[in-house]
Amino acid sequence: MSPIPPIPGSPIPNHACQGLRQLVGELSGTNRPTFPGSQPVSFTKSTSIPELMDSNYLVCEKSDGVRVLVLMIVTEDNRPQTFFITRKNEYYLAPFCAFPAPDTDPQQPTKFHNRTLIDAELVIDTDHYGRAERKLLGFDALVVDGHNCMNFILEKRLGRLRDYVFTPFNRMARCMTPEFRQHLPFAVEMKVFERSYGVAKVQNEIIPRLLHKSDGLIFTSVQAPYTPGTCDKIIKWKPASENSVDFKIQVADAASLDIRLLVWQGGSEYSEYGRLAIRPQDFNQGALQGIRGPQELNGRICEVVLDSSYAPPGQWRFMRFRDDKPHGNHISTVAKIIESMSDNLELSELIQCMVDVRTAWKQREAAAAAEANP
Repeated sequence: MSPIPPIPGSPIPNHACQGLRQLVGELSGTNRPTFPGSQPVSFTKSTSIPELMDSNYLVCEKSDGVRVLVLMIVTEDNRPQTFFITRKNEYYLAPFCAFPAPDTDPQQPTKFHNRTLIDAELVIDTDHYGRAERKLLGFDALVVDGHNCMNFILEKRLGRLRDYVFTPFNRMARCMTPEFRQHLPFAVEMKVFERSYGVAKVQNEIIPRLLHKSDGLIFTSVQAPYTPGTCDKIIKWKPASENSVDFKIQVADAASLDIRLLVWQGGSEYSEYGRLAIRPQDFNQGALQGIRGPQELNGRICEVVLDSSYAPPGQWRFMRFRDDKPHGNHISTVAKIIESMSDNLELSELIQCMVDVRTAWKQREAAAAAEANP
């Protein structure tokens, strides 16, 4: 597993975030102070393949990083500010970070993005020499300079993100001196999307060139609007062996390594779901480096995979902590992930299905062209 990238900047105290949360609720149309990001559903052969056959989707790699929303505002005294919003609805103010407007001088920008909200992922890119760089990968836009684009088709939202937000930022960065550029908290880059039937290209050409880990694919509907909360028009595919679940840890008995996994029921309610498969030698090494004993696990959110042979009677093997998440997966999400494990396709089968998906796409394309030019 890849390391969890640190969020740029300093956390804003909870009491000082209320105005920012209200602004995000206003911009996103939820009018609630909660995290408004879209959440995907898990891929199942029985439902996802018919959906990909019937509708146009784009596909991109699923990065193993940290999901964030990025809020850009300009204060009353004309100072640009950039905030990172985590899934825990925490806000971080990033220093040395401003996104210039597309119509300003990149060498001496005087206009910056105001009331802009985008969706992205933070990853750590590591080159062949071991040099690490934090990168912001953009994959959707909710609001650009106060103009809500959540109801635009996906390609138009991506175009706004690329042309209005990321291209001006990179133009500005290229004009900086090397000494000043090193203060930038990250590089920015658009995720690469292909038509849904381009799974083989994503897997065989795009993913091998990445400098960060990818652990699956994301299919996003072309026509569907950006939808806060769980969105069945965004589909997450992972190999069955890598389908993971996030639980909360409860140490029942440290001496016998009786460690329970609790599933989130909503609100502050949890219930027992299974046991963690863990061995004494797992502590203070690998994914548990720095963890000296079971008690240090208690109360934390962890990502696990089903592996009942690792350390019976535990059924779930530890992968990594998810301290970036406020809760484990909701019990309804866990049920869908378990269903996905038994109703999934391996990569070779998925690629084979894309032959029919491409045919269906081309038929829709031809029908639309014939209707437009009778």
